Amino acid sequence: MKQSLAVYEHKNSSSLEDSDKHTAEEIDVSVRPPQLDRYGLPLVPQPTRFKDDPLNWPSWMKWTVLIQVGIFAFLGPFNSAVVNPSLVLLADGLHVDSTTASYTTTCAIIAGGLTPFIFTPLTNIYGRRPVTLFAMLMTIAGGIGSGASTGYAGVAITREKTGIYVIFVTNGAHVAALIGGFLGVAKGWQWDFYIGAIITSVPFVVALFLFPETLFARDEEFLANRIHERSYNEMLWDFKGNMIPGRNLRLSHFTHSFVMLKYPSVTLPFIYYTLAWSFANILPAVTLATIYHKFYNMDAAAIGTCLGVSLTIGTIVGELCAGRLSDYIMYRMAARHEGIRKPEYRLYLSPLSAIFMPAGIIIFGATVGRTGFIPPLVGLSIGVFGLQIGSTCLYSYISDCYKPQTPETGVLFNLSRGLSFFIPFVATPLSNKISYLWAYFTFAAILFATFLPVAALIWRGERWRNMAGSPTFHRYM
Repeated sequence: MKQSLAVYEHKNSSSLEDSDKHTAEEIDVSVRPPQLDRYGLPLVPQPTRFKDDPLNWPSWMKWTVLIQVGIFAFLGPFNSAVVNPSLVLLADGLHVDSTTASYTTTCAIIAGGLTPFIFTPLTNIYGRRPVTLFAMLMTIAGGIGSGASTGYAGVAITREKTGIYVIFVTNGAHVAALIGGFLGVAKGWQWDFYIGAIITSVPFVVALFLFPETLFARDEEFLANRIHERSYNEMLWDFKGNMIPGRNLRLSHFTHSFVMLKYPSVTLPFIYYTLAWSFANILPAVTLATIYHKFYNMDAAAIGTCLGVSLTIGTIVGELCAGRLSDYIMYRMAARHEGIRKPEYRLYLSPLSAIFMPAGIIIFGATVGRTGFIPPLVGLSIGVFGLQIGSTCLYSYISDCYKPQTPETGVLFNLSRGLSFFIPFVATPLSNKISYLWAYFTFAAILFATFLPVAALIWRGERWRNMAGSPTFHRYM
């Protein structure tokens, strides 16, 4: 913020000395005081003078886009996970074992982790709207193709297409478990895929008319010479006009996400989140159908209920705690330090994730097959409660550290979830070999160990960020 004010002052002084280079309107903008949030802290970034700047949109437009983005985020994991409770049915239908059937979910996970490396650079050049609409169409096609497939290879291939639109929202997979199990029993596993295509079609139609382009350049030189303000219809349909002039797609744009890995404030949370997502969320999602069918003789509907209810409760409670507490701590600490919001304040809650996630994993491993079916589900709820706290802290922290590069760091988090594909290959064989107790204890110990470097960021993060410097791309986005 101090740098921005310095730039404003510099531009203002230069405009007085050389008035033929700057208009009166520019001078008014340069001396305009920064806009503040409800806590009296400067907004980052600052809204411009243009009405088509998303930061200046009326509240109804902001809420409409926000709700749609939430739905889009929900649909990715929903479409990937809706078949999980029916994996036993899918295995029977495709004449393979249940472990092999779970690899269809693995295909979607891998694709969801890799394709954002292609899509994100495209959104930065051609706009968020056209790429989002295309991704939704691919999701619909993937769901229909998977449901119509008659062999394992066909399902696996079309599941990769579905995985293109896997964007994180934890509860998408959990609600999918509630629906997928009952639907699989009633109509067959094919309808687990068809329902995703049908549900995705509705927000696609809505997005055609209520999802305007949000790409907006904040480069001061560009804004100084900008005259035209886009209308609502132009933000919907003028794809070329919504592009940022002078920006062309380059090969280097596809490597920006990997460049972010040189910063400790990105790499350390990336490693921790990869294992957290794998052990606390994907592990139960792809193994519970086999485990509960084996130990408790449950059908797909019952398994879906167990998985969906336990994980949804843990996630909702975790977010209710993490979201409000994270913001409260940030503003309280900023108030104590002259309004300075250090990103490291976002990590103050993260130790809770390193307690609850391993505890939940151990509870599941220690009780499954030895007690009734409820105690393992309590472990799942505790684990995903910790995951939601960790996700909120890590997302907020990295975003605050490198706000202009948020799309690239978001791609890395997608990759984190994609890397969880290894879970089906490891969890079941290891559990059968050394018991569920010791296998899950091992997973919990590994997860706790990867948190320790993240904990170091609480005390050393600011120093390491200053030593590493800042990325040079997307500074004005």
